[in-house]
Amino acid sequence: MSLFGRARRLGPIGLPLVATVLAAPLLAARWPLASPSASTTQPPAPARLDVGSFTLLVNGQRAGREQFSVQRVISQDGGTLEARSESAIGDRRVAMRLETDSAGTPVRYSVEERRGADVTLRLGGQRVRGRFATLARSSTGEAAREYLLRPGAVVIEDDGIVQYALLVRDRAMADGAGVTLPSLTPIANTQGAVRLVLETRFDTIIVAGLRREARRWRVTASSGDLKLVWADADGRLLRLSIPARNLEALRDDVPR
Repeated sequence: MSLFGRARRLGPIGLPLVATVLAAPLLAARWPLASPSASTTQPPAPARLDVGSFTLLVNGQRAGREQFSVQRVISQDGGTLEARSESAIGDRRVAMRLETDSAGTPVRYSVEERRGADVTLRLGGQRVRGRFATLARSSTGEAAREYLLRPGAVVIEDDGIVQYALLVRDRAMADGAGVTLPSLTPIANTQGAVRLVLETRFDTIIVAGLRREARRWRVTASSGDLKLVWADADGRLLRLSIPARNLEALRDDVPR
């Protein structure tokens, strides 16, 4: 079920050892996950790559909004890119943070979902010795999971938007070329694959009333769910469309 519907029911998965090991590092800090450093040496300041917002449309009607940022970071865990977003649809609020390495493979991940004043989901994940371990807490219980991190694995959620900016960034392809990547969908406790194809480098779309050149990508998940993604030559996300759900995310302002 989509995150735009009711919150997913996450039952215990039956990994008590993993849950015990993960509980402290993943849930001891307040959410979203913080990144404290024990070292007195200050890391280089993050370099902003993109920041903006999207208007979310369902069946052509405004349904919500998402604010986001993408920046380059240097972390002790090997993270080089970080995406953050906060979305609002009705009384539902979702905050997301995803840190990846240069290949787009997740290093840290956190999601918090609220409905009104109630927290309906808290999920955290981190890379641990070639695996990605997650721990989720919802109104239905606690669930722990470990995923084998295959080369090139990416995090793609059913309702993720800014995650696609990391998916298409720094990918040099010819028109019609594609790549298949292992994928993780931690909120659904699943993993599979996603097919990314560059349909054209020479599309044109309207952003904030201005005509912009864009590259159009086609993204197909293992389930067959199709998404169309438009981004500029620098990988800055401009538009996302999910035809099967009549959902569109339209960028509010031209990237600067």
